[in-house]
Amino acid sequence: MNVLVADDDGITRLLLSSTLRKLGHDVREAQTGLEGWEIWQEERQPLVISDWMMPGMDGLEFCRKIRAEHRPELTYVILLTARAGKENYLEASEAGVDDFIVKPFEKEMFAAHIRVATRILGLDQNLRAANADLELRVNERTAELRAALKAKSDFFSQASHELRTPMNHVLGFAQLLELDPLNEEQQESVQQILGSGRHLLTLIDRILAVSQSSPEELGFLETQVIHS
Repeated sequence: MNVLVADDDGITRLLLSSTLRKLGHDVREAQTGLEGWEIWQEERQPLVISDWMMPGMDGLEFCRKIRAEHRPELTYVILLTARAGKENYLEASEAGVDDFIVKPFEKEMFAAHIRVATRILGLDQNLRAANADLELRVNERTAELRAALKAKSDFFSQASHELRTPMNHVLGFAQLLELDPLNEEQQESVQQILGSGRHLLTLIDRILAVSQSSPEELGFLETQVIHS
């Protein structure tokens, strides 16, 4: 893992860096908070270990600038400090600090803090990978549903067209029959043809309306009733 160490004390930087390298990590060093910020902007190290008190830009300001980036991946910040007390820890937590190491520190305790940071960063990476996979699956499923809805709409539109044309022909011929002298029985038969044909055309229109509507637009189905 890439680690950034920012501390204005050369001996402390040497101790931190040598321990981190023995643990298998790659290390970049910065002598000030400003230098650390410039390095982090270029390389985005997931783990930052910074001294609290440094000239120019202290560790809290360095951490605030990292948090202000609002990046999706986690940057885990460990603050080195000789300042004890609840108020100091609360101030650092509000700035976005994840963990604290009190100076002077023991190598074994420091290594334990690094192992915790490594586990948390690993969990964050796994979670982001799982979310990305889930988002991909959702997008694929959405595309499949859109394709299915389009196929349904195309089918109903085509079916409605194919049904409407012959039905219009039937109604047209029935209307032509009305123009001829008809007895009562024939007139009744023509009216039945016209009534049934218009009823079927209404059903066809409703099928087409359903095929072109979204679920929230289908309220008309609850209020419209067609009687045969």
